[in-house]
Amino acid sequence: MVNTYRILLAIQVSSFANRLIYYIRSIPWIGKLLLPDTLYARAGLKKAASIAVFILGLLWAIANKFIYLGLMVLVPVLRLTENVALDQSLPLFLNILLPLSFVMGCIWNARVLEPKRDKYVAVKLMRVRADRYMKAILTYRYVLFFISFLIAFLFFIPLFGGTLFEALLVALSITMWRLVCEFGHLKLFERTGIVLIRNNAIVWLSIAASCIAAYVPALLGNTSAYGSILVSLPVVAPVTLLGVAAAVLLLRYRWYLRAVNAATKRDDPLLNLGKMIADAQKADVESKAGDFDTEAVVLQNGKASRRQGHDFLNELFFTRHRRLIRKPLLARLAIIGGAGAVGSVVLASLGLETEDWSLAVAAVFLPILMFQLTVGDRLCRALFYNCDMPLMRYSFYREAAWRHFRIRLLRLSGMNLLAGAALAAASTLVAFAAGMSLPTNELPLLWAFILILSLLFSTNHLALYYLLQPYTTEMNSKNPLFFGATMLVSAACWIPIILRPTLLSLTIGAAIVWIVYLLVAGVLVKRIGPRTFRVK
Repeated sequence: MVNTYRILLAIQVSSFANRLIYYIRSIPWIGKLLLPDTLYARAGLKKAASIAVFILGLLWAIANKFIYLGLMVLVPVLRLTENVALDQSLPLFLNILLPLSFVMGCIWNARVLEPKRDKYVAVKLMRVRADRYMKAILTYRYVLFFISFLIAFLFFIPLFGGTLFEALLVALSITMWRLVCEFGHLKLFERTGIVLIRNNAIVWLSIAASCIAAYVPALLGNTSAYGSILVSLPVVAPVTLLGVAAAVLLLRYRWYLRAVNAATKRDDPLLNLGKMIADAQKADVESKAGDFDTEAVVLQNGKASRRQGHDFLNELFFTRHRRLIRKPLLARLAIIGGAGAVGSVVLASLGLETEDWSLAVAAVFLPILMFQLTVGDRLCRALFYNCDMPLMRYSFYREAAWRHFRIRLLRLSGMNLLAGAALAAASTLVAFAAGMSLPTNELPLLWAFILILSLLFSTNHLALYYLLQPYTTEMNSKNPLFFGATMLVSAACWIPIILRPTLLSLTIGAAIVWIVYLLVAGVLVKRIGPRTFRVK
């Protein structure tokens, strides 16, 4: 089993290293100077990289448990128990942890039926036996899961007034329960053919219900310590026995190939490699027959006939594919509106003390929220699949990258400004319903900050699409530089939370960053866009 995991890790690292070398060498002017093509054959270097990745994986597993417990549990406990000593808050800590880790995580975070490219590559391309693959992955996953959670709980539980033994019990109960649920996912698929983690309605419903169960009772003043079952031996002991039984059954399970086939849902690569990743993502952004009727309507009405060249092409695209373009925007508007309405009703009915609350204080969380809410990735994928992919092969189209970049940036900015305005309005409504102070000098700054973030992330999405072009003909994103840039932007969104600047500083800083980013992106797209905006 250890040898199997070592082989799987080597495959993953080699594949990633080869992609990284390819994309770095594709950087104009300096790419081939930075990395020679002989690096592809450096097996020793890739072996060393495998060791480094393994060590970093261990460290990240521990770090993300600290991040999870810190953001999802510690911060709410601190906010809800400002007048209570921290070492007396263990019951609330466990009350919040129980629904988050025992309900939410068990539904959406199962590994057996998780669709992953690595699973397809290992089992279908490299012909690793499905049972060997799954046993190695599950063993590594849950051993590391227990160790990382144990280390995190050994820090947090004593901080809240618990003991080291209670930290062990919580880590053990969560790990054993996850094993039970992992086996439950497998048996549910075996009996019914249902892949639960693919049912978005159930997944999001479980997330919403778990968050409500975690935080609302404390907001309502419920002081019962029902989360203490996590450190109760009469509960932990049977859960542990069930977990051990589930682990044994998972190790003896013989039909993993069916589960892997269901998780990948791809044709044999020797027959049709192009369908390996494309099916699900193409369905998300491909046109339907009814969409093409709009082209005749547009031309008859003269809406686009007055335009020429790239203006005409993009007008046709945005009109023909309005269903694809509007759907994610309408979904975000519905989420913002629904959350604003529910939040207003709940906060108004609770009658909480909000003297210390203000929109200016909450503004530091807006970059993270807007990064998730802005429309960008799906629009870029729709552009690539339905418009750009066949045209990128022609030099005249690539040479005009700067022209259609400007046209599309205006469109994307308009969509995200609408989402930003909806968020600003919902935030104002929630603050008013909660009885927060709304100074006249802060409210315009808040709206300006949100709208500037909308423009900033619009520029970011489109600039990365033109400069790094992450999509391939299989419709999956392979460019490691794109992932790295996205992670850097995501990490930068956490800076305001750490520094806690004033709302005025946030607004001015966001405006400066957006203007600089826009100028730099414009220059780069104009200079190197024709070489980077191509089919991979």
